[in-house]
Amino acid sequence: MKVEQRKGDSYTDRLFHWLQIEERLPIKYERTIKPKVYKVLYDGEPFILKGYRRMHVIQQQIEFFEHWNYAYKIAARPFPLAPGIYTKSKLGCDWALFERINGRHADFDRDRDRKRAVRILHHFHRTTKGIAVLSIPKDPLYVKWERRLEQFEATKDIFTDFKKQDLYRELKSCMSKRLEEFTDHPWGVVEEKAWENQEWLHGDVAHHNFIINDEKQIKLIDFDLLHTGPRLYDHIQLAQRFLPYIEWRRSLLLKYFPHVEDRDIWWKGVLVPADLLREWLYGYRQSMREEATMDRHLGKLEKAWGSRKKFVRYAEHML
Repeated sequence: MKVEQRKGDSYTDRLFHWLQIEERLPIKYERTIKPKVYKVLYDGEPFILKGYRRMHVIQQQIEFFEHWNYAYKIAARPFPLAPGIYTKSKLGCDWALFERINGRHADFDRDRDRKRAVRILHHFHRTTKGIAVLSIPKDPLYVKWERRLEQFEATKDIFTDFKKQDLYRELKSCMSKRLEEFTDHPWGVVEEKAWENQEWLHGDVAHHNFIINDEKQIKLIDFDLLHTGPRLYDHIQLAQRFLPYIEWRRSLLLKYFPHVEDRDIWWKGVLVPADLLREWLYGYRQSMREEATMDRHLGKLEKAWGSRKKFVRYAEHML
C-alpha cells in the first residue's frame, strides 16, 4: 500500500503509517480536527478517527451502540475497522472509527436549531431507556458544580489584580446560594431511580455535538461522557446553553422544555450560573498562557453576568 505525504507532525505520521502499512487498513488521512481526532477516508467513505487513552470509555460506547436499535436515526455510530473489530491500540491510545455526518453544528442563536436540539435529545432519552450496559460512574451534577465553584474561588487573585472584586463577590454569592438550593433536593433517590430504570445521559449537550445536515436532519455526536443518571441533568445543561441567546426573552426558555417532569427543580438548576463559571475557567486557563487576553476575558464574563443577573431576578419570581 502506498504511504501518503507527511501529515505535519511525527505522531500523526507514525499513526497513519502503522494503520496503512502494518495493519493494512484502507484509511487515508484528510485533516486533523484536534489532537487525536482526525477526518479520514476509509475505503473512500468519510469517517472520524478518534484516539482514547482510557479504553473503557470507547468500550462502553461500542457496547451501548450494539444495544441501541434507533442509533442509526439519532447518532453518529462507531464503525468497525475490520469485521467485528472496533478498536486497535497504538501510540498509547485505542483508536476507533465513527460515522462522519456532513453538515453544520447547531447554532443556538437560531430558534429552529434550539427546537431541533431539544427534540433529538428527547428522542435519545426515550429510545435508550432500559439499555442494559454497564455505565461508567459519574458524579452527580451538583458535585460537579461544587468542584467548579472551588476552582472559581481559586482564581480570586485575578479579580483583585484587575479591580473586579465586586464581580467576583456577586458571582460567588449567586453560585453559592443557587447551588445550595439545588443541592437541597433528594438527589440520592432521584439518581437511584434513574439507575434502576437505566436512563442514559449524553453528558455534553454543547452546540457542536448537534450536527444538522443538508436535509435539515439533526444528529448527536461525541458520546464520550455517556452515562446513566437523571435525564434532568441533560435538560438543565441544554437550557443553560440556550440562555446566552434568549435571556432577554425569558419566558421563551420554558416553551422549549414542555416534557420536563420536575419543572421546579429543573428551574432551580437552570438558575445556577455554573455555565458562566465553566466559560470563565476555560478562558482563564487559556489566558494564563497569554496574559494579554485576561482583561478581555474578564470583560466577557462581566458582560455575561450583567445579562444573567436580569434573568435570575426575573426567574426568582417563578419559583
